[in-house]
Amino acid sequence: MINIKYTAIAIFLCALAGFALRFDYLSEKVDSQKIELAQKTEQLNAINETLESEREALRVATENRAKYYLELESKENEIKTLRARVDSGAAKLRIKATCTQAATDRPSDNQAAPELTADARQAYFDIRREMTQCPAQLNLCIKTLQDDRNGR
Repeated sequence: MINIKYTAIAIFLCALAGFALRFDYLSEKVDSQKIELAQKTEQLNAINETLESEREALRVATENRAKYYLELESKENEIKTLRARVDSGAAKLRIKATCTQAATDRPSDNQAAPELTADARQAYFDIRREMTQCPAQLNLCIKTLQDDRNGR
């Protein structure tokens, strides 16, 4: 009967040791998974920060482009308004020019106010449009480069 008692105690102790070893193994596994989870969480947070930074940069760039296009559209409308006023006669293009008189001493019919030809008028408006577009484009480029340099 004593042998059975010792055998039962031995079996119980072996089971207890097995359980302790299994518990230790599972505890180490849980600890390693906690460490891995913490590392993955840090990586995810870094990715989220990068994503948020990129979103902010995109928002700023979109605002700059919208501002540029509004400014450009405003200048285009200003030129169209000026062109319409010139075409209707409400405004005149002033040109520093003089009319030459004919070689004779009698007055000539060519003494009317100087005026641009249709081609010259079109060229004037094209040049004026380009003069307003160029600074707006340069400002957008400068702002974009500054944003890139500041890491946005």
